[in-house]
Amino acid sequence: MRSKDYMKKVYRNFFEFVSECSSQELEYFIFDSKFTTMFNERIGEIVEDIRKEGKKSIELAILFNTEGEIALIDSYVVGRYIGNNYNLHMEEYYKEASLNNIVKHVINGNRKSKKDFLMLSYNTLNNILNTIYSDIKFKKDTLKKYIDLYDLKHCVGDDCVLVVAVILILEDICKYLGINDDILEETINYISKKRNCQNN
Repeated sequence: MRSKDYMKKVYRNFFEFVSECSSQELEYFIFDSKFTTMFNERIGEIVEDIRKEGKKSIELAILFNTEGEIALIDSYVVGRYIGNNYNLHMEEYYKEASLNNIVKHVINGNRKSKKDFLMLSYNTLNNILNTIYSDIKFKKDTLKKYIDLYDLKHCVGDDCVLVVAVILILEDICKYLGINDDILEETINYISKKRNCQNN
């Protein structure tokens, strides 16, 4: 049984929670991966940003192979990259001063605002994960469980792996914000139907 202690912690900024839950969920679901050229090239910037936050030993969290590509990376670095990009895209879309304000409106909003927030979060996280991973080795039992749970018959290959990774993160976001499971299920079903229509 895995620990979800990070869910009990209070975060000053919502993007810090997204960083932490992304880090934890991806570490749980993915056991090996290769990264995109773009992510390999951006890693220097990411390390510098994290160093500015006060983590001096961040270089030790990343190992490179002889071609200069990432061979091993701490899940914290990946989570921070996801959190920062998520924050940027959500604030850009909502044209708000901060992600914390967006989240406050969503928590106090109606069902539709929660669903819209989850749809945008889904698309944003899916796009971010697509910029990170070029190849993924994952827990097949978790993939099968989520395909059955959310009726994800439409997705295939790596796309399906990313969809499940996004859902794992969204489940944590919903629990943290107090968004009911049925709203997430409805959102995932809507996205699945939309994708099915586009594929036919």
